[in-house]
Amino acid sequence: MIKISSNPKKTPVIIDTDMAPDDWTAILYMAKRNDILVKAITISGTGEAHGEKGARNCLRLLKIIDREEIPVSYGESKPLNCAHRFPRIMRFAVDGRLFIKFPKTNQKLKEINALELMYQIINSSTEKIILLCIGPLTNFANLLLKYPQIKEKIERIYIMGGAVDVKGNIQDVSKSIENLYAEWNIYCDPHAANIVFQSGISIVLIPLDVTNKLPITPEFVHKLKQNQDNKICRFLMKIMKRFGKRIEKGNIALWDLIAAVIIKAEDIYKTETRQIRIIEREGPESGRLVDDLKDGAKIEVCKEIDKKEYYSRFLQTILS
Repeated sequence: MIKISSNPKKTPVIIDTDMAPDDWTAILYMAKRNDILVKAITISGTGEAHGEKGARNCLRLLKIIDREEIPVSYGESKPLNCAHRFPRIMRFAVDGRLFIKFPKTNQKLKEINALELMYQIINSSTEKIILLCIGPLTNFANLLLKYPQIKEKIERIYIMGGAVDVKGNIQDVSKSIENLYAEWNIYCDPHAANIVFQSGISIVLIPLDVTNKLPITPEFVHKLKQNQDNKICRFLMKIMKRFGKRIEKGNIALWDLIAAVIIKAEDIYKTETRQIRIIEREGPESGRLVDDLKDGAKIEVCKEIDKKEYYSRFLQTILS
């Protein structure tokens, strides 16, 4: 007779995020998964939220589900080798939580920065760590530059970022930037992304190619409305209201949530191996992902996700 453990072993994960609304959703979902142990959350100061603001908002977000014990810290505010930034008004709105009320908390940020928090947790772990990177890759690139040996203790990185065979999304946010190819997480720090891509660590990339196929649906919003006794559903409905008619147009997704759902869920997605290099030089192609059989890094690019299973697994987790 096979004995089934009532306490299955949890997979240790570090979340590196820039604390935008889709990140909030991904964090709540990951913290609720019973097969995942969130070891830390680090905030990329080069993304949508400013580092310290994002970190403090993260602590308040964790209060919603009583997971304030998860250590939180933030990293550098400057990209490694460029001056790319989200528009100021967008960062102001995200820093202000889209004017959504978050619960207050007395929990404090870690006194060490994101790089050192990552290092301490990964280096002391008795098993390999998975990283979920859902913002610019500045924090993790800095970690690899300072502690290159740490990559031996990382099992895999799931990265939401890039546009491989589809148009980028820079002009969806800022039409003044003449760039049709890049996606924001990569664009904000292309050099950092190249460092991570070239590290030799196993990478699953969740680009716009697949997130474009999974926009928020009216059916999903309806499901949230039906479960307003659930505190996560109530919170998510506040986000949905901020998105407004963009949902009806079918052009907005929970990009980072998609990356979170496929972790340890190989049965619901398909990838193809590509050799990818990121254009770093300034200009209209900065942050673009290109195939390069000579200098490109081998990356598993997610191209298809079972839509039904994606929504089902998310809802099942948050409603449990």
